[in-house]
Amino acid sequence: MRLCDLCGKREAALTVRQLDKEGKATELAICAECARKRGFTSVEDLKQNAHEILAELKAKIGEKDKEVVCPSCKMSFADFKKLGRLGCAECYRTFAEQLRPLVRRLHSSVQHVGKSPQQGRKRAQERLEVERLRAELEQAIRDEDYERAASLRDRLKRAGAGE
Repeated sequence: MRLCDLCGKREAALTVRQLDKEGKATELAICAECARKRGFTSVEDLKQNAHEILAELKAKIGEKDKEVVCPSCKMSFADFKKLGRLGCAECYRTFAEQLRPLVRRLHSSVQHVGKSPQQGRKRAQERLEVERLRAELEQAIRDEDYERAASLRDRLKRAGAGE
């Protein structure tokens, strides 16, 4: 039995892991009462939120949802809203535009970095930053904003990604 790291009185009900900017993790064991006081959402609440979101989707099936159809499994976005699950892997690409806000609501992010050792997580974050900088650089070049492009090029070089 592990006691709550905050109050030191009650048995911990959940563990919270927080990452700092360098990717270093800090874990806290927290009892249900301290978690409630600090606004942490319980697993049951998360499940309820997902059910509420899916119910809301089911109630809002429009004509446009019937028009978007997966070329592989022939599932429409309206079918997804009714069932609450996709038909195949291709559905993720077909419905990407409609799924992005839903995934953001459910997970507070649309970028998955997964679980990995500390070094792996840091490298994944660095790769994402490099990808973002490259996209910004391409846009700056298209916009003929060469001053911004030069600055982005320099940032990419410092990140070790300059070609």
